[in-house]
Amino acid sequence: MFNILFNSGLSIQDKFLMAFAFLFAMVIAFTMHEFSHGMVAYWNGDNTAKSMGRLSLNPLKHLDIMGTLLLLFVGFGWAKPVPINPNNFNKIRKGIFTVSIAGVSMNLILAIANFVLLLIMFAISGAVGVAAGVAMIFYKLFYYFFLYGVTINLTLMAFNLLPIFPLDGFHVVESFTSSTNKFCMFMRRYGSMILFALLIISNLASRFGGIFVYFDIIGLFVGSITGGVESLMFSIAGIILT
Repeated sequence: MFNILFNSGLSIQDKFLMAFAFLFAMVIAFTMHEFSHGMVAYWNGDNTAKSMGRLSLNPLKHLDIMGTLLLLFVGFGWAKPVPINPNNFNKIRKGIFTVSIAGVSMNLILAIANFVLLLIMFAISGAVGVAAGVAMIFYKLFYYFFLYGVTINLTLMAFNLLPIFPLDGFHVVESFTSSTNKFCMFMRRYGSMILFALLIISNLASRFGGIFVYFDIIGLFVGSITGGVESLMFSIAGIILT
């Protein structure tokens, strides 16, 4: 977000609007992601999240202070994971899979919803026009919000699909294997350290480029998925609008 604030090519008004839209879209993406985990866990028979007050749409229940600060200053971060107890699931494997996929599924739904709203906004503005002044300010605000709503949710979805502990992608893999699977045991032991190292490399690659780009596994994985989904969205939109 601080790249927005320190971008000399933007007006003060645009900086404020973009920063506000970014924060709002990010809060919604994180909140709905974690809420979905808790809700699906509850549907599977586990009320741990509900009993701890995490089955809530209140962003303050889900935002992690350190994760949020890192996101703002460094470029990556996290929300507070929703607590679940797989032993309470009606069917453990099904529960682990559906709870794990719930967050990324919600992010995909939000990305599509924001994209559709963006297209509707373009269609309306193209038909009736947008006057200068307050109307233009609101037009820009919603434009930035919907645009960030697409990119942030797709990025969060793709990032969480990485099969590295403690991300959702790992738990999806885990739902199809046994607890003694060598990959799962290795990831549970070293996954957090591997993920932290990959995040540092990805951040260095985005800031300095050079040799770091060749080792940016996260950037390649996330970029491939988000780019592919965005291309599909725009292709479908082009067919619909022509």
